Amino acid sequence: AAALEALLATAEFVAVDAEFTGIKLPGTVPQDHDSTQARYTKMRRVASEFSLVQLGICTFHRPPPGGAAAGSALQARPFNFFVRRAAPRGGDKVVLDCSTAEFLRGQGIDFNRWLDHSVPYRSTADAAAAAAAVRQRVAAQAEADAERRAQGRVFSPSRPAEAAFVNEAMERVAAWVARARTQHASGAPP
Repeated sequence: AAALEALLATAEFVAVDAEFTGIKLPGTVPQDHDSTQARYTKMRRVASEFSLVQLGICTFHRPPPGGAAAGSALQARPFNFFVRRAAPRGGDKVVLDCSTAEFLRGQGIDFNRWLDHSVPYRSTADAAAAAAAVRQRVAAQAEADAERRAQGRVFSPSRPAEAAFVNEAMERVAAWVARARTQHASGAPP
């Protein structure tokens, strides 16, 4: 990641490619007469329906003057990443077009590797929802903690055995503190 980040900062230009689990839906096949907006609308629909499998980023640099490759064409440095949408709590569906899957397998795409070792990503909406859910859980926990502190309870055991253990431990600590205060007040060694 650090190498790619450094190369991106100094690239003459960058090319991006994406492989999806499908490339066409009814009514989305590009036509020669399509405007740029029409083609974008069709491809946006396809990209919204199918899952991203691999993201390719290729940086292009001019060779340094005097170097071994000086005077040659641009140097291409390709990077490919398996990526997949981070599944929300309820899971997520993957729509897979069989002809696209066959093509991708023929190009060396390993679907097991995609599922097991891909970089998870979230849409902006999913990321915002996940962040809001975390903030809500943190706020609810903080409110519950404040309520317990106000009631003089720091720990709220959920099982009877835990409650008995905590009560016994608290009684022993209270007795220990009382003995220490008595000894301190009398000047006796601890």
